[in-house]
Amino acid sequence: MSQQKVTSPRPPSKTSLVASGKNVIDEDDSTKPDFIYGGPFIKVEKPSPFINTTTPINLPLQGTFKKSFAYYSLKDRLPVILTKVIDYLSREGSAIKSAHSAGDDDIQGLIQYITKLKNDLITNKKYDLFTVDTPEAKRWNRWIESCDSQHYFTNTWVFTECYVYRRLREGCELSKGLKNFDPFDDQKLKAFQFSLEPMCVVADKLVGMLPPSDKDKRKADFIMLLKICLWANKCDLSLSMGEQVSLKNTDGKERSASVVSLSILDPFKMVLDLKDKVLVDDSSKICDQIIAKTDAMSKAIAAEPEPEAKSQTKLEDKSEAEREQAEEPPKIPCPAKMVLPEVVTFDIVCDNSGYELFSDLCLANFLISQDIVKKVRFHVKKIPWFVSDVTPVDFKKTLEMCANANYSREVPQEAPTEPGEGEGEGAAVPPQRVSADSLRELGHKWMQFFEDGTFVVMCDEFWTSPIMYKEMKAQAFQLYRKLQLTAAVLFKGDLNYRKLLAERNCVPTLSFDQALQGFNPAPIIALRTVKADLICGLPKGKFEQLNKIDEKWMEKGDYGVIQYSGKVEPLKVSDRPCADYGAECRGALCPAQPTDIVT
Repeated sequence: MSQQKVTSPRPPSKTSLVASGKNVIDEDDSTKPDFIYGGPFIKVEKPSPFINTTTPINLPLQGTFKKSFAYYSLKDRLPVILTKVIDYLSREGSAIKSAHSAGDDDIQGLIQYITKLKNDLITNKKYDLFTVDTPEAKRWNRWIESCDSQHYFTNTWVFTECYVYRRLREGCELSKGLKNFDPFDDQKLKAFQFSLEPMCVVADKLVGMLPPSDKDKRKADFIMLLKICLWANKCDLSLSMGEQVSLKNTDGKERSASVVSLSILDPFKMVLDLKDKVLVDDSSKICDQIIAKTDAMSKAIAAEPEPEAKSQTKLEDKSEAEREQAEEPPKIPCPAKMVLPEVVTFDIVCDNSGYELFSDLCLANFLISQDIVKKVRFHVKKIPWFVSDVTPVDFKKTLEMCANANYSREVPQEAPTEPGEGEGEGAAVPPQRVSADSLRELGHKWMQFFEDGTFVVMCDEFWTSPIMYKEMKAQAFQLYRKLQLTAAVLFKGDLNYRKLLAERNCVPTLSFDQALQGFNPAPIIALRTVKADLICGLPKGKFEQLNKIDEKWMEKGDYGVIQYSGKVEPLKVSDRPCADYGAECRGALCPAQPTDIVT
């Protein structure tokens, strides 16, 4: 019997549901009745991609598993983030136009672009290809076309998240007046201001950690700063959907305004209070191994004879015009031939700006001041990313804001109540004062480090790609080669952790070495507060114990890990030419080409 759909009456379409603000991804096509000619509503069975379960072990995280954090993030978190960008453009349109010399068409065009992106996401449409004409966008299109699934919820979670943020950037690129617009700039600025007090507290204590110290104090301070960096990762505006994040007190509850006014937001106290929340703590091993490795690298570099530079006439014997014409960029050893760095270097793959970047800078300053390393390279995102991730602009702004910080608060202290503690009944206790004096001092020092090359900021496009880190050597060989020349690489935060583990829900007891799946350019350190449902390296039974306490424990950032892998691929002379000169190799020494270094 032939069947024909009746055109009227008709149930609400997905388009009308989206327009009304309803999220339709929950609607299972298999439960929707179709009109059958000549009969009543009859259920038509259709396959559904969604499964009412958590992510099975050893499968990638994706939005098809309805009890997973990936599903919740794509269904609720990402649409809210996009909605807030739309609201920001609508609410602050005049200020945005003024700051960027944009027009009404720019604002309305971007709002329409983001609205379509949001609607495509919540209705699980197929990915649109990128239309901007750049080599990077063309690579994205190749990645999309090579996906087994090209839909938002049925591809891997990390691919879809990266795609959405990259599309958000494309919306700006396609606008004449908003090409340099950061839709999260205001939120990041507020996050910095919101964290001034804990930054002042840390700055005051860091100043006392910087002078050269004995072995035991140096190790204790190193470990403390690692843990400061760990818990700073709680301040993630992507997890909070753009809402400002507060550090928590000892009982894990958010501080109310009245509590904050009577106490100091002390990150050092927080480290002590949360010691039982660190599920894997390799901090002692990290300190010992990194110091041993940097000592060995320093000795090897000192023993390495300098390559002979090409002979050339002394520049001082030439006229000023001849000198300007004869001068070349500074010479460096050929990157493809190096098997030792020029100086001992430590790399940080950054996550959030604001307080977390500040904590990274503190650790970097400590490593330099204690003469553990000579240079720290910060790897940041080239474009606005995951709401609060660091961009080159954010990095420079942070240094400037620290150098110009203005904060002062006095907190009354209670008089001692135990016998013998006071100098008599009613003894006055001076208030505790928090100020930005030390923070300004550090800010100026960090600006100088940035100017003289002690701090280097790099922004390779790989960090905003959807590629897992185990594929870096094949897909971004030159970056992999750069990382091979460092003493260690510190990866911050959850997105980096997910890419380190290749977005795979591995067995929770799997070792960190094994979970990296062969990604070993240098010793790897991972600092991460747990905000996604994958993890490795846990003691046997710990995962099950935590699940009994709270089945959502992996989504809240209340627990953390400090993990280390010392397994390293030996660094040899490369079998490929360097990216800068290729077949036109300049020999053992060549002019520097810092194409990915922010100046």
